[in-house]
Amino acid sequence: MMFYRYNFIFLLFLFSSALSFAQFSLIDTTFLGTNVDTVSSQAVDYKTRPGILQIETGERENLAKNRSAYIVYTGTQPTDTSRRNALRLLDGLYSSPSFIEFPPLNLGGLEGNYVIIDLQAFRTIKKVQMYTLGKNMNLRPRAFTIFAGEDTITMEKVFQATDNQAVEPVSEFTPIVAKYVKVVFDVIAQNNSTVISEIEVFGEGFLPTGLYVSTPRNIGKKVNFGSVQYTGNKPAGTEMYFSFRTGNKSSIDTSWSPWSDSVANSGDLFLVNEPRQYIQYRVRLKTSNLLSPEIDEIRINYDTSAVVSVSDAQISPQQAQVLKEQEFTLSINTEFSTSDYGIDSVYVITPSPVQLVDVLVNNVRAAYLSRVSASYFYIVFNSSIKTNSTIAIKFKSTPFLAVNPYRIMASSKLVSNNPQKIDSRISDQVEGWSVVTVGVPDKLIINPEAVPNPFTPNGDGRNDETKIEFFLGNIGEPGSLIGNQVRKLTIHIFDLNGRMIKELLNSETSAAAYISDNGVVWDGRDDNGEKVRPGVYLYQIHIDSDNGGETVTKTVVVAY
Repeated sequence: MMFYRYNFIFLLFLFSSALSFAQFSLIDTTFLGTNVDTVSSQAVDYKTRPGILQIETGERENLAKNRSAYIVYTGTQPTDTSRRNALRLLDGLYSSPSFIEFPPLNLGGLEGNYVIIDLQAFRTIKKVQMYTLGKNMNLRPRAFTIFAGEDTITMEKVFQATDNQAVEPVSEFTPIVAKYVKVVFDVIAQNNSTVISEIEVFGEGFLPTGLYVSTPRNIGKKVNFGSVQYTGNKPAGTEMYFSFRTGNKSSIDTSWSPWSDSVANSGDLFLVNEPRQYIQYRVRLKTSNLLSPEIDEIRINYDTSAVVSVSDAQISPQQAQVLKEQEFTLSINTEFSTSDYGIDSVYVITPSPVQLVDVLVNNVRAAYLSRVSASYFYIVFNSSIKTNSTIAIKFKSTPFLAVNPYRIMASSKLVSNNPQKIDSRISDQVEGWSVVTVGVPDKLIINPEAVPNPFTPNGDGRNDETKIEFFLGNIGEPGSLIGNQVRKLTIHIFDLNGRMIKELLNSETSAAAYISDNGVVWDGRDDNGEKVRPGVYLYQIHIDSDNGGETVTKTVVVAY
């Protein structure tokens, strides 16, 4: 959403002649009392330093829980692979079947087996606790050494037990800054396995993340929310993310909007259902070092007058064949009050490129300016719309996702810094402005082509580049994974002798439209930055999949 938001602001400044700022603000300078949702908030501290919101310290928090770990066996591994799954040591479960096993000497076990835990952030640690499965003395670690460090090569020995008699040994040591913890099992019993069900790591300093959630805040009337501002301290290596949801009731129910996409910078616009009377915000604080971000004021800006009082968007048809171009009509029904600013422009975020066909207002062709990009289109009307109207936007597009949303914002030139998100009713968990695709494409890589072809990379400013364009269809099954599952996508250029001369793309991706502005550009140069000779070349697109992957190879011509 960050890309779309900044493009939107740029276009508003480009097309609007007037600019005003949010008239009012909701300001929080204290994070105590009735303003905090204590049930939803976690790992944040707003009491130690009143008026300052920060992450909680981690002396009582298991820093290793749900992190990452692996095992290295110096001897024979257990034949049951589940018994060597190191992640079971960090899952918070202390009984069977959540354990790992080091076989005894008589079954091929050897001394020196070890576990490395990746805390995934730099922490100050001072204690490690291990749990023997079932508190069975025969299965306890006989002797062990603990190392810690900022990497896995230069680790420092922080604790050693040469004759452990505890089934839940606690190892305390001088605090050390570390990202990795290594537990080496120095002694393996002759006849009994060493079986560990959990390893915990504790420290001091701040936890990696914290979440602050406010209570629903009453503005007093329906308003058009705009941007968030905050003051505080954000040291290097720390982050803050804000998200919001809105409603017209003091208690949160299904009529409230979902949480918005998060924003990170003071002054960022956020997009929620509006106009609404109530708002709730949450702040996620993160650190990858020993410092915590701090917030001493949060300011939510809003306008008391709306762009439009009531709106509803829907698209027709709402069902379409997947990866087949079709014409759609996106309708916006509007109702205005006398205090509304009116609609001067609409901005539509698109899941795939569109070809704008026509714009009607109350069935009459409208006069407008437009700009169309691969991921949005923008329409500026020649005159403001201030009376109850139906805006119909006709366009052609190729839907490729299971659900293809066309999200809409409306803006007035009187408050061009604060667009208003248009409402869209939800039916069967799908918003009215979303196209649902039916059918299954035969292939994953659809309609690949190089545009233009031939192209002439001679530096004259015309056809100096070509774009490799294609649709990447649904790559996840079952349907619940579509749009979420990612696969490795590569694009390579070869000469006719089969020699690879350029790697254009090597990344992870989900279903996507590599079309128009999103196409993958080749400038006619090889991996050494040298211009290739004129002639015919091959471009090869490959996507990994469970059946071995899919590859498409086509030609592109370089001419001078």
